[in-house]
Amino acid sequence: MKKKAYYMEQKILEYISTYVPLTQEEKSSILKEVPYKTFKKGTHLLQEGQISKECYFTIQGLIRQYELIEGEEKSTYFYSEGEAIVAFESASKQVPCKFSWICEEDTTVVIGRLDGIEAAYAKNPKLEKMSRLFINQQFGKYQDVSTSFITLDPEQRYLQLVEKRPDLLKRVAQYHLASYLGIKPETLSRIRKRIAKKI
Repeated sequence: MKKKAYYMEQKILEYISTYVPLTQEEKSSILKEVPYKTFKKGTHLLQEGQISKECYFTIQGLIRQYELIEGEEKSTYFYSEGEAIVAFESASKQVPCKFSWICEEDTTVVIGRLDGIEAAYAKNPKLEKMSRLFINQQFGKYQDVSTSFITLDPEQRYLQLVEKRPDLLKRVAQYHLASYLGIKPETLSRIRKRIAKKI
């Protein structure tokens, strides 16, 4: 257990250090301010209709974001290692969330209480700087995803997924991948076969 805890703490510091340099004192202080927890596969971190009170940072595992549309789950994003998870609109406006987050694997995340984030920033100013840089990067990713759904056809979207997030092909069920790409599972199967023949 101690070995796993040490590994998780080192991963947390490693991610933060890619954005801002940390002194040993800052590392020790930050580890006291960033509690983490492992959730079992199938656990919901947030469900549609709830008001978001926490944000997360994925250390290990995979979280799927989905919406219920006419009773069917529509996958809209997958968060894997090194990604922050925040329901911006729900948290800032205190309104019910329109989507859910579910763990697709046993997943370890850093948990941030949104009502305590200013106090954490006051104790560790570099956390605020890192968060700002990180959020800008995340918005860039989401914009790329949104643009691809407007400008690319399903096969091009699949090829982009293969190029940018190949790990998802092995970690996500085909029907969830198809849902994310905006197509039926059988269409995804045909696309894969067509690409395989070309190769």
